[in-house]
Order: sequence, then C-alpha cells, then structure tokens
Amino acid sequence: MKTELPEHIHLQGTNRQYFVLAGTSAALVIMLMVMRFTGNATSIEINIWLTALFSMITLIGAAAALLKRPWLTLDEEGFESSELKAIGKIAWKDASPFSLYRYGGRGMPATNQVAFKLSKERRKRAPRIAGMLFSGTVRLTEHYKVSGKRLVHLMNSFRERAVGPEHERPWSG
Repeated sequence: MKTELPEHIHLQGTNRQYFVLAGTSAALVIMLMVMRFTGNATSIEINIWLTALFSMITLIGAAAALLKRPWLTLDEEGFESSELKAIGKIAWKDASPFSLYRYGGRGMPATNQVAFKLSKERRKRAPRIAGMLFSGTVRLTEHYKVSGKRLVHLMNSFRERAVGPEHERPWSG
C-alpha cells in the first residue's frame, strides 16, 4: 500500500561532526597541557602555540554545534535548504530529476549525496555569484537524518507530483 505524500516536510540536519571536532580538539588541549609539565624549554613554546590553536578550534566546533542547524524544507511548490541560501527556494520545475551521488576519496569513507541540475532559466535568474557557484551539478551534502536513497525518492516524489511523471527539460549547461 502506497502512503500519501504530505504537503510539507521539514528535515533537520545533524551536528555530530561539530561535536566530534570540538571533543577531539578539547582532548588535544588537555594532552598538550599535561605534556607541558615535562620541562623541555624548546617544546614549551611550541606546546603553548598548539594549545592556543586547538583551544580556538574547540571553541569554533562548539559554537558551530550549538548555533548552526542545517535544514531542508520540501513543499508542493519547491524546496529550500540552508546549504542553498544563495539561490533561494527552487521550484520543482527548475530542478532535474534527483539522483544519488556517491562521494568518497582514497582512504575516506564514502557518503551519499543528492544531486540535481538547475534549468538554464533558473541559472540565469540566480544572483551573479550564486550562478557561478551553482552552474553545474548541485549536490546536497548535509545529512538530514534520512538515508540518501530515501531522500532521493522523497524529492523525486515531490517533483513528480508537482510537474508530472515524465516532465523533461533541457538540463545541460
């Protein structure tokens, strides 16, 4: 049985990466402070600079974890994301069908991202800086507590409901 699509969905992202950054940096600050008691005069100056650096990173990570909250909103007209503030709300007709993009480098864990292209008309209407930034394929990189496959399916369902099942447009740049 197929469930009906809601009119509006608001997804919150996770701040786990900022908590990990702040926690790791705080642990390094504590380790550096303990190491300072070894008494080596040359290493004390380096230790002080490293302690100051990791203290700042701890503060930045903690502030980001507490203040930055990524979000994604889907409704009948289009979608809006904290990642894409520069181009504003994107109508479903201005986005290509969504696909899963697997991103990962050597030795780094792969992540699934939602990828799409903006229509030529929408790119022309975007602010100059945003138009340059988003001229090719656009990817949503935040993790919205929904699997990548599920988010692609959800966004394609919203798009299909708004523009029709086989609505195709010229997406190449």
